[in-house]
Amino acid sequence: MKTDKIFSVKNDERNTHKIITVAGLKIKCKKDKIKFKNEKINRLKQKIENFIIMHDKSLDVGIPNNIVLQLCFNNDCNCKCNFCTIYHQQGLASRIINPDIVYKQLLPLYPKTLTIFPTYGEITHRKEGYEYLKFINEKYHHINIHVESNGIAFDEKWRKLAIDNLMSVNFSINGIDEESYRRTTWDKEGIFTRVQENIKKYIEDLDKNNLSEFRPSFTCVLNSTNYQNTLQFIKNALELGIWKICFYFDCRENSVNSMQVKDKENFENSLMTLLELEKLLLDKVRVGFRVYMPCKNISEYEEKVAKMSIEDLKAKYSDIWEIVKDFDTYKIYQAKTQKRKEQGKALYSYYIEMAGNCYNQHDYNGTMICENPDTHLRIREDGRLAVCSFIGYKDSYNVYNFMENGAINWNKLFNDEYRRRLRRNFRKGNYKGCMKNCIAARHIKTADFKTMYKES
Repeated sequence: MKTDKIFSVKNDERNTHKIITVAGLKIKCKKDKIKFKNEKINRLKQKIENFIIMHDKSLDVGIPNNIVLQLCFNNDCNCKCNFCTIYHQQGLASRIINPDIVYKQLLPLYPKTLTIFPTYGEITHRKEGYEYLKFINEKYHHINIHVESNGIAFDEKWRKLAIDNLMSVNFSINGIDEESYRRTTWDKEGIFTRVQENIKKYIEDLDKNNLSEFRPSFTCVLNSTNYQNTLQFIKNALELGIWKICFYFDCRENSVNSMQVKDKENFENSLMTLLELEKLLLDKVRVGFRVYMPCKNISEYEEKVAKMSIEDLKAKYSDIWEIVKDFDTYKIYQAKTQKRKEQGKALYSYYIEMAGNCYNQHDYNGTMICENPDTHLRIREDGRLAVCSFIGYKDSYNVYNFMENGAINWNKLFNDEYRRRLRRNFRKGNYKGCMKNCIAARHIKTADFKTMYKES
């Protein structure tokens, strides 16, 4: 139902009167006799719109299936990365999430959960983090766990837990050797060596357990200290059999509010390398990147790469092509799916396997739209809520706001006015406030999506 059919204020044809419509009743008033305050009118319209949203049954999802729990379990870390936005928040008190939330309040959601994704701090830094994920693995083994780690404390007990659960593990490495790691990440001797040893032991353990398909993914932050290492980072990863690699252009060095990019020449060279390899390695290796700062010329780079032939790219990157020519991401996905089935795990689509757990989509009238307002729950350690990684937290939007008689009313939380409004907007293709070029906000036809991601 449209709001203006319930309440509207419009000028008449002569522009001498105001026509007020209230629930079908029209009132005509002279403009010089009645002055309307726009703020009051807008507030009334907003109340009516909220009423419509809250009573639209099509926007109600109940307590959904395939929930993604992105839990900011702790906010501290065992590394002091130069580029880390958390580390540079001076005076930040060390905290972990309230045990009442993860061991009691979330219990009704676990049977319906697809993935738990600990994020924000370094989960391996806290013994409570290990104990919690061990609890999930033992009591709710169907849940997939995705862990992001710097690798420093990824020791034997973590490697065993990861293998037992068939975890998806990502290592943020940010260096190609000791010298580059200390320059870009943390100037502390021996850390890079320890990280590399832990990763290699984990890969060896996966291979021994016939789980080579579950090799970890790698990420790397790029800035003026290491743009020139982009290609070597990829080579190092491929030599270990890594088939998912993602780069993040440093949002601290290059302000998102400025067009200035430090060391622009090497930035552009790095970006071109990634665009070229993204094209060459399609269906072989997932090469991704995120450019947080503005870049006016990115479309120019994309157009240049579009004109390049695969044969030319094979010749340019012949050493890389030699490593990956027999890789096949879909076959790897199929092998992982079979092993997940054997262990009773919740299953991923090929899209989720490739895109990750934070950008899920579903069909709406023949078009794929973002599913996060339906199924994604991001909880900070202090209880603040968000619907995805990009949309920020509000101090007033907190999990404890939905507490009733000592228990969180999850049905009310998943169907509050904020989430319902986002659902309605996304159905209309309105992604205002979302990350630009987000993979979940492309609003592409479902038939094209199924072809792209090999769904029958």
